[in-house]
Amino acid sequence: MNIKLLKDHVSKPELYQQGNSVMWTDPHISKQLLDFHINPEIDIASRSKQKIREISNWIMKIAGKDNMNILDLGCGPGLYTEYFAKAGHKVTGIDFSNNSIDYAKNQAQDKNLNIEYFCKNYLELDYENQFDLVILIYMDFGALVPTDRNKLLVIINKALKKGGMFIFDVANDKNLDQKTLGQSWEVSKTGFWKDEPYIALNNGYHFPDAKVLCNHHIIVDENVKTYIFWTHYYTKSDLSPILKSNQFVNIKNYENILPPGDCWNGENVTFYSSIKE
Repeated sequence: MNIKLLKDHVSKPELYQQGNSVMWTDPHISKQLLDFHINPEIDIASRSKQKIREISNWIMKIAGKDNMNILDLGCGPGLYTEYFAKAGHKVTGIDFSNNSIDYAKNQAQDKNLNIEYFCKNYLELDYENQFDLVILIYMDFGALVPTDRNKLLVIINKALKKGGMFIFDVANDKNLDQKTLGQSWEVSKTGFWKDEPYIALNNGYHFPDAKVLCNHHIIVDENVKTYIFWTHYYTKSDLSPILKSNQFVNIKNYENILPPGDCWNGENVTFYSSIKE
């Protein structure tokens, strides 16, 4: 093992530094994520089946329209899109993971649901005046670095019809000490990160000036792979000028949509809606 190389990788990341590997497209990890997504009892990768049903019903109530054309960004295996399609809406799902999109397509075909799925990076979309509602759920908005966040807002605004709605959820500034990943390590013969022996070193950091948390995972075998995840936390006063500068109005926040639980539930997550001007 190259100790110098490992030492370089375990240092605290610079703000918005990227890892050298991508979790969503790794063949082994993406299969683990799909298993987590479709497990109805857990809140890993997706929320539990009960929460997804309740959130979907809440979204449709807030949107307040029948027969909508809905775009679900980061749709995973189609857990929200299926609820919308069953309620009579036309739905398009976009996700970066081939495994998730393949699963979603098969489910839609088997259930005869009106859903289109595409395996794409949602930062590269080019829809125009097409959708009544765009959703970005499970705090994906906060995972975006500012340049990508602003790019996505331009894409979403362009994709929405005039008066269309954008709904998303973010971590807020409550219980930040609980939301910051603790330091840990593990040795595994096989597991989430690889199907062969590895050592995983995990650490979390808080960058208060940028209002962002960092999860840093270093996976070591004969090589060193790093995965770095950023989670911004927002208040309404943070988000309102960002949304308004991208031509969104009527910005509303909704607290305690999720039931109480850990630091990623209940009062710790805020949902937002805004309208294309």
